[in-house]
Amino acid sequence: MNLIKSRKHLLGMAVALCFAGSAFADNEATIFQSSAAGSLEGNTAEVTQTNTGGTANLAIVEQVGELNFSSVMQNGLWLEGYSFSTGNDNSVRLEQYADWHIAAADIIGDENIATVTQDGFYNQAEVIVEGNVNDAAIFQTGDLNEAFATLQGDMNLAEIEQNGNGNWANAGFSGNGNTLYSIQEGNDNQAGMFNLFGDNNIFESEQYGDANVAGVVGLTGDDNQVYVQQEGTTNVFIATGVEGSSNFVDIKQDGVDNVFLVEPLAGNDNMVLIDQTGTGNTVEAPIGLVGNDNLIDMRQDGSLNNALIATDGDGHNLTAYQNGDDNTAEMLLAGDSNDATIYSFGNANMASIGLFGSSNTAEIMQTGDDNFAGIDVVGDDNDIAVEQNGNLNSTFITSDAAVVMNSIDIEQSGELNLVDILIEGSGNVADILQQGNGNWVAGNNGYFALSGENGTVTISQVGNDNLVLGEQYGNGNIMTIVQEGDFNTATVTQN
Repeated sequence: MNLIKSRKHLLGMAVALCFAGSAFADNEATIFQSSAAGSLEGNTAEVTQTNTGGTANLAIVEQVGELNFSSVMQNGLWLEGYSFSTGNDNSVRLEQYADWHIAAADIIGDENIATVTQDGFYNQAEVIVEGNVNDAAIFQTGDLNEAFATLQGDMNLAEIEQNGNGNWANAGFSGNGNTLYSIQEGNDNQAGMFNLFGDNNIFESEQYGDANVAGVVGLTGDDNQVYVQQEGTTNVFIATGVEGSSNFVDIKQDGVDNVFLVEPLAGNDNMVLIDQTGTGNTVEAPIGLVGNDNLIDMRQDGSLNNALIATDGDGHNLTAYQNGDDNTAEMLLAGDSNDATIYSFGNANMASIGLFGSSNTAEIMQTGDDNFAGIDVVGDDNDIAVEQNGNLNSTFITSDAAVVMNSIDIEQSGELNLVDILIEGSGNVADILQQGNGNWVAGNNGYFALSGENGTVTISQVGNDNLVLGEQYGNGNIMTIVQEGDFNTATVTQN
């Protein structure tokens, strides 16, 4: 606390010295108030500076004690207001109007309230609060606004509202039960929470305009909540260095070229929801979800959407919705008992699911044109279902390891469908239904194998130009092929 107080004194003296003895400062006011020990009433300080025709107003207020009140109102060009409070039940209000504003409030104590209001061109506000049940509010209207809020303690509330172009809002929390609410209207807005340490904290950001960026950089704790809503063009959300359990992230983006980036999300029982509507949307988690029982629900509606998710752990549940043109969804699961579901509705969609563990469930359903679905299986007791309804669909399911007791269900309806399967192991079951034109299943090293013991394969083809080749290696295997239509060919090899 002494270090903070020393920093405040140095800041105040440095600013005062810069203006002292200079014709540059039109108005200058410095107030220091200290309440005696045991006093039941606090001090009151009010400063009003008006110099619309000149430049450079400076106000410094420092209060030490209980029940203090500080108010600074400035109107003119190049305004600087600083308020420092140490004690309980302090209230600070800074108001600046016209252009070129700098305001700072530094509070140490309990149940303090700080409010900064700036209107004009180039506003900069910083609020630092250390204590419990503190509130900080920053309101900026104009162009090139910057707001910084740092809160230490529990049950703190920070509110930042910016209206104009080129806005930047930054907040950092250290404690529990803190809330940051940021709303920005204009172009080139950026809002972020940095270096958050604690539990049950809330970050809520609303951005209306163009080229908005919102993010959480460095979040350590449990039961934290992040809500971001962006409406405009070229919106981006970034979350990096998020560690903890039972955290909730809900992101909604509406516009063009939206991007969602998470690297990584480490912990258990975390929930991430993404809703993107527009053109060129991207969802990525390059390092994936590290932990267990995490949930991700992705929705993309538009053109050129892309989703890439990777997980490390058990019990993850991933769901992707894509509705538009040229969509791509990829999921990689490492562990056991993970769920992955991809729905693609549109043109030229591609879906790919990994698994790499046991007792995982993967489901791909695509309805549209030029769809591709590929599932790479390494593990046992996995349940895989692929349904494609459209044109030029292809399905590849493969595994290089000796996996057992996997269940595969594939249904294709459309033109030029292909199924290519390689499952090596025992007790695997494959059920394939193709209805349409030019369907294949493939074999003879190009691939449909299902090697092992006690495997069951059922293939039904109804349509034109269908082909089944095959191969089954091992004992006790059963293969059933039913072909109804034109130009069908079936070749079965069992060893």
